[in-house]
Amino acid sequence: MKAPLFPDEVSPQIFPAIDLRGGRCVRLVRGAKHAEIHYDDDPVRVAKRWEHEGASCLHVIDLGGAFSEAHSRDRILEITRSVTVPVQAGGGLRDESTVTELLEGGVARVILGTRAFRDPAFLAQMVQRFGDRRILVSMDCDGDRVKVAGWEEDSPLGVEEGLRLVAGAGVKRLLVTATDRDGTLAGPRLDLLARVLSSSEARVVAAGGIGTLAHVRSVLSLEHPRLEGVVVGRALYEGTVDLKEAVSLTRKEKS
Repeated sequence: MKAPLFPDEVSPQIFPAIDLRGGRCVRLVRGAKHAEIHYDDDPVRVAKRWEHEGASCLHVIDLGGAFSEAHSRDRILEITRSVTVPVQAGGGLRDESTVTELLEGGVARVILGTRAFRDPAFLAQMVQRFGDRRILVSMDCDGDRVKVAGWEEDSPLGVEEGLRLVAGAGVKRLLVTATDRDGTLAGPRLDLLARVLSSSEARVVAAGGIGTLAHVRSVLSLEHPRLEGVVVGRALYEGTVDLKEAVSLTRKEKS
């Protein structure tokens, strides 16, 4: 299946998040397994809603896959077939066959995390096979430490070490998540984003802590030429961020 790809040019976008667990649409607070908030039993309906409200892309995470529970890859592929915008997807992608299944099934780019940091040779192989446009690495940071295994374990890597590792594998795109803010609505970690943008040559999608339009605006105000945009999750589901208004902010940044 030919997937709609993300554009070559860097232009800030809003990435509505759809987190899947047991095939349902949920959110976690700080990524904790037992801090689940259930929002909808039909993630395909949610995906269509976000597209209808102006989303130019979607961010889909298989939490079950990340936690080594029952995966929801079939739901991810249903979502890609139901929308016309590019989808980036991740969660428990730790072997080539799974990456291939998603990319050949219509996902525009996959998000690699745990295996990427534990096995740089595998990461380099994925970039070489599929191209740097279709591989995005998730740097999930708690303070100065990169988290792995569904955020349940610390890796031995600090932020700069992690950036050097992924750059060495040919990675050009990063998802940077402040794990201590994710799902809290408490605001982004602008210091972390600025640090990564200044220490890396990769494009960056920001995630974690978005709770208001002001938070979205604060990320966009970094005005960095390699900032691809910001993931918004719980705030959309709880109505503290209106997607149409958030998308409007990105258009103002472009003008």
